[in-house]
Amino acid sequence: MSDIRGKIRDIVAREAEIDPDSIRPESTMEDLGIMSVDLVQIIFALEEAFDIYLQDDDLGYDVANMGEVYEAVERMIAGKGG
Repeated sequence: MSDIRGKIRDIVAREAEIDPDSIRPESTMEDLGIMSVDLVQIIFALEEAFDIYLQDDDLGYDVANMGEVYEAVERMIAGKGG
């Protein structure tokens, strides 16, 4: 797992108060028990941690799984040159 994905996983686990080992790329928000309110907090935490801004088309509230979260954050980081 890349450092970025590990950091994302840790942020999601902290914000949703779940075991980081339960988070897999194929895990859906429903699988992880993450509600929309939790997802908002997770998005804010990811934006702050990586100094990015995730728009609805980057990471909407209907993400299918954690793999999509990883990819959206990685795209935004790559787009800002880091």
